Amino acid sequence: MTAAHPGPADTVAAAAAHDAWGGGPGGLVPPEKVVARFRKQGWWRTGTFLDDLYRGAAVTPHRAAIVSERIHRAAERRVVTVTYAQLALCTDRFAAALASLGVGEGVPVAYQLPDWWETAALTLACMRLGAVAVPVLPTVRAHGLQRILTGSRARVCVVPDEWQGFAHAEALADMAPDLPWLRHRVVIGDAAATGAVDFGSYFLRTRHERTPAGRAAGLRPGSADRACLMITVMGLGDAYTAVLHSPNTLYANIGAQTDPAGPGRRPGEVFLSTLPLTSLASLLYTVCWPLAVGGTGVYQDVWDAGRCLDLMSSARVDQAYAEPVYWQEVLAAQQERPRDRGALRLLLSGGRTSTPPELSDGLREVLGAPVLSVWGAPQLGMGTLSTENGRVGGRPLAGLEVCVDDGGSPLRVRGPSVCLATWRYGGPAPVATWRDRGGWLDTGDLAAPDEDGGVRVLARDGGRTGSIFMVPVAEVEERLLEHPRVREAAVVAYTDPVHGELPCAVVVPAVAADPPGPAEIREHLAGLGVAEAFLPTRLEVVGALPRGDGGEVRRDVLRGWLGRLRAGAPRIAPLA
Repeated sequence: MTAAHPGPADTVAAAAAHDAWGGGPGGLVPPEKVVARFRKQGWWRTGTFLDDLYRGAAVTPHRAAIVSERIHRAAERRVVTVTYAQLALCTDRFAAALASLGVGEGVPVAYQLPDWWETAALTLACMRLGAVAVPVLPTVRAHGLQRILTGSRARVCVVPDEWQGFAHAEALADMAPDLPWLRHRVVIGDAAATGAVDFGSYFLRTRHERTPAGRAAGLRPGSADRACLMITVMGLGDAYTAVLHSPNTLYANIGAQTDPAGPGRRPGEVFLSTLPLTSLASLLYTVCWPLAVGGTGVYQDVWDAGRCLDLMSSARVDQAYAEPVYWQEVLAAQQERPRDRGALRLLLSGGRTSTPPELSDGLREVLGAPVLSVWGAPQLGMGTLSTENGRVGGRPLAGLEVCVDDGGSPLRVRGPSVCLATWRYGGPAPVATWRDRGGWLDTGDLAAPDEDGGVRVLARDGGRTGSIFMVPVAEVEERLLEHPRVREAAVVAYTDPVHGELPCAVVVPAVAADPPGPAEIREHLAGLGVAEAFLPTRLEVVGALPRGDGGEVRRDVLRGWLGRLRAGAPRIAPLA
């Protein structure tokens, strides 16, 4: 591992990138006829979000690109404003710093950071180099992070020293000996304690852009169509899958916005999202979208509904995106102490469940803005958008084709926003979307046509569990089995009408007469390091788990049973 002052560029890491990418990212470029068609239709372009950034830095250098609340700082330093000129400078500096660490075209760079402006700048720095950004949710713990670093073969990983009670830098240092391809650990905060590269001194304060390596770090031809972002989808067990996006598949989410009643492409607008910045939804909505329209992204690193309302007012937020559960808290906070509505003109409510009509009506009344429901997926970003408050279904974005049969079937999609490729971790190479099946991609989510010609999503892909955060099922199940009174365990999703999909622990007790209780299970898991966001919100105790002919747990049976079972029913229940 590298100490705080790394040496010359690591050419081994750059050269080895081709091994991890099955021949390099060049193979992931869509066919030229597809590129030409999407550019002609206006969904794709030759430039990238970097062009938007540098244009903003030249034309409106003092305009805010990012407004970032850092709650753990003193009150006078709590809100940080980063101008377009500053963001452009830091993007170049961070890119040059990565280049000095051996990062080049196609090299994966992982970062597990809160909603800080540095997170956005690192994403743009990877794009600057032609590297592949690998964002990781802050709630992911050691098991999940190691799985992602193993699957992506990231050469650099950036983490905070500690965040919300978890020692990220220490966890990364502990797993580093098992990750020989991880050439550099970078820490924001106390880097010396774990012998990592100090982000503050090496990335922020060293003027790498003035070095030969910095001057050599430039945009690559055709970079708008090459992979720049890898989003990890946590599945059952260790079945993690990555989806690979280019600047153009991301831009298609914005280019498709032509409806004046929807999000639109209005110049200079201000955007806020309550989801983690390392999720695709927030990267699109508060990094890419603001840059594309010369606007501003607003970040809050620790969720608090009251402070979110204050931030929306002071930053003059035009559009805000959240899951229904967050909007419930915002509504309650606004009703308790009304704030200035500011410039708010649109609320987007996303998730696998529709926004309850009473919530939509309440938000519209107290915040004075319409509420539109959004369905999206990591493979394509935003997929459908409703045209009415609280509507269950939605119409596909312009340019996106959907294929779904009556009665509920897997939802397939094709179009300019669909990812370039998918990559099952452990597989030999990414599978290009446009290589087979005519560009159609199966999202796995179940859907049906709605009565107005749109799409109604019925259920999430059965291989994934969770709503706001994807739950690392294997890790939670392993920890459940460490409880002395649990003999068997499975974690499956159940649907809450407000919170969306939540994790349920289904356990077989060691002694039928002495099963553990919900609070005891949560305390046990938390004590073993399972993040609060991944703790089961429901416990069901059964006599046996349903299994298939090969002995595998029948999760589909469990999910169907949970859907029929009234919460609070007897804990020992047959699976009929």
